Amino acid sequence: MAVFEELIRDKWAGRAQAYAETFAGQCAHTVEPVLDALGVVPGDLLLDVGTGAGAIAVAALARGCAVVAVDPEPDMLALASTRAPGATMLHGALPDLDLEQRFDAIAANFVLNQVSDPPASVRCLAGLLRPGGRVAAAVWPADVGPLQSLWTEVVDAASAVRPPSPELPSDKDFARTPDGLSRLFAQAGLTVELAWTHEFVHAVDPEVWWSGPARGVSSMGQLFAAQTPEVLGAMREAYDRLNRRYLGSDGLLHLPGRAVVAVAIR
Repeated sequence: MAVFEELIRDKWAGRAQAYAETFAGQCAHTVEPVLDALGVVPGDLLLDVGTGAGAIAVAALARGCAVVAVDPEPDMLALASTRAPGATMLHGALPDLDLEQRFDAIAANFVLNQVSDPPASVRCLAGLLRPGGRVAAAVWPADVGPLQSLWTEVVDAASAVRPPSPELPSDKDFARTPDGLSRLFAQAGLTVELAWTHEFVHAVDPEVWWSGPARGVSSMGQLFAAQTPEVLGAMREAYDRLNRRYLGSDGLLHLPGRAVVAVAIR
């Protein structure tokens, strides 16, 4: 799994600010639904796993929670600490979190799709819950909608080269559906309370959306970096042409998206 972990690290290392200014917006659509599903109340101790730019931590603090936030990337932690100064920030990554606290609630917002061993990661989270505590996770489904399929169309139209992408062995992977995420939780001894597909529309400036991969963010950033200037030019032409169907009168792209969300109790 070393290759998988290295490819994942390359997607995010040193790109906290670029991520926060571009692709973090698409992940923010599940922040409030995840916290609502957890049923957090003032005084609850919440673990924000893979805090990234700190969106969950900020929202949980606003709800009166005490927050511990972890991330494997130092620059993500540094950025999150400026946004959520009331949270305790720790360096760490699933499935090897070794924390003394036990939590009332754990949020894993688009984290289980970034780890090398999802079953072990959920078992780790289950062990960090207090009896009666809840864990909620959001992941991207296999059928992501225009939010991300627009990029596939751009890549195909420009005949861009696809660099190696991380793949999990079948015994580690799970179906990116409500049932698949529910089974992952149940296999860790948790009782699933609710699992659903959360649909939303992401409104974003076309230049901001292009600048995410252009600045090296996520797997699309890795793909951009692998192209020649000529192919990048063809991708830009295809992007400008293909995104017009989502362009609103406000000058923003309105991209339908969806995420799989589930909450379970120990």
